[in-house]
Amino acid sequence: MTERIGVYVCHCGSNIAGMVDVAGVAKWAGEKLKARGVVVARDYKFMCSSPGQDLIAKDIKEQGLTRIVVAACSPHLHEKTFRGACEQAGLNPYLCELVSIREQVSWVHTDKAAANDKSKAIIAGAVERVIYHEPLEPLYLPIHPATLVVGGGVAGIQAALEIADGGLPVYLVEREPSIGGRMAQLDKTYPTLDCSA
Repeated sequence: MTERIGVYVCHCGSNIAGMVDVAGVAKWAGEKLKARGVVVARDYKFMCSSPGQDLIAKDIKEQGLTRIVVAACSPHLHEKTFRGACEQAGLNPYLCELVSIREQVSWVHTDKAAANDKSKAIIAGAVERVIYHEPLEPLYLPIHPATLVVGGGVAGIQAALEIADGGLPVYLVEREPSIGGRMAQLDKTYPTLDCSA
């Protein structure tokens, strides 16, 4: 089955549009990536907004899209947003690929032509990648509440104390016969000359 891919390029206000010709890049994707399955390519002022998400959801339903590529902010910031929009439209959320043309292009370039070329390359790469995505289902497993802290130095002791103060069981493991790490080996500490132990 040939995939039907939608490409969505966000202006992010002037964050991206200040350096990248967003409309031109979206038009390029619609024309040049047709052979790879791109059937719709759009740009929008704020793709992460409710109307932007609705645009994606509407296209999934009306155009029968099977894969989505969003060129916008960092996946760390908005991947869940766009996956949620896909899921609401009935598309498995893991068939959505988000690429950052804000952090990786707009914010690091001073040459608009180079920024446009890099945006096109990133989007073309995302289209190639999303073709191979497979629908996934989230897996929920029980988690044991105990924590193992390896290393009884100052950082390990502090971590163990904070976790224990949170009411969780903690196991502190140290390979040496005593805890304290390098700090315990010192005679005095600066600036008060207190005993390190």
